[in-house]
Amino acid sequence: MGSILFVYNPHSGMQTVSRGLNSVINLFTAQGHDVVAHPTQSGEDCFETVKRLCNNVDRVVVAGGDGTLNSAINGLIAADCKKPFGYIPCGSTNDFSHSVGIPVKLLDAAKTAVSGSALTIDAGCMNGRYFSYVAGFGAFTEVTYTTPQNTKNAVGYFAYLISGAASLPNIVPYRVAFESKERRGEGEYILGLVTNTLQVAGMKNLLPRDIALDDGLLEVLLVKNPKNPLDLNKILAAVMKKDFGADCFEYFKTARIKFRSEKPLAWTLDGENGGSRTETEIICRHKAISIVIRGDNLISST
Repeated sequence: MGSILFVYNPHSGMQTVSRGLNSVINLFTAQGHDVVAHPTQSGEDCFETVKRLCNNVDRVVVAGGDGTLNSAINGLIAADCKKPFGYIPCGSTNDFSHSVGIPVKLLDAAKTAVSGSALTIDAGCMNGRYFSYVAGFGAFTEVTYTTPQNTKNAVGYFAYLISGAASLPNIVPYRVAFESKERRGEGEYILGLVTNTLQVAGMKNLLPRDIALDDGLLEVLLVKNPKNPLDLNKILAAVMKKDFGADCFEYFKTARIKFRSEKPLAWTLDGENGGSRTETEIICRHKAISIVIRGDNLISST
């Protein structure tokens, strides 16, 4: 029993939470909670609202896509709020919720948000801004925030892939230098991902299997620029086999990494525009997020 700040994005996905709003609030109220419901008004509204009010309630519950979740996490951390928060995934891919095992159905997720168990996991931090599961640059990453919302709504998990496939002839490599305790190097890459997740852009099988979400390490995957169609085929074959030790990749784990480039790199954070810069530092913040999930979920794919 207690108070709940329920912040939701009425435009996420297919407006699932808007259509089921009464049922969600009724579920919270029926369990004895006092609910303050706040529909987000702008891109920064979730961050500002959570930051301002999270320490005045017993629990924050957020409903929306991965971008809304990202804003909420940044708000909680900015307010130094250590309380576990609930999440109702309502986006197009919901990569984070699939990684930690939050139910897909609206009311099941709502019930979990108030009665599940807390799971504490790592978060990434890029130049002071936190992300829950991925920071990326290069091929396909811009697709995650340039694909129109109605396209995402219509085709769901395949939206990113459809838009990405259409842009293949226009892929431009990026000259990037990277440095970490474990590895350093420089080269031309078409894709860079720094992740703490089991799934990216709706694809469970893209990343290796030796991933834990609370080990204090982020996974770094850099895809080298294919010089010809044969190189591209090698990349695709290696991805299918999960052979990330192949020559076409740089793959390793680290707690801190720096990137440098002559031209600004356009980054995406949790599927949202992360800005462009020539120097980037990404740090793993060990066990920075405490989220409410079902008690039977695991934090590792191994």
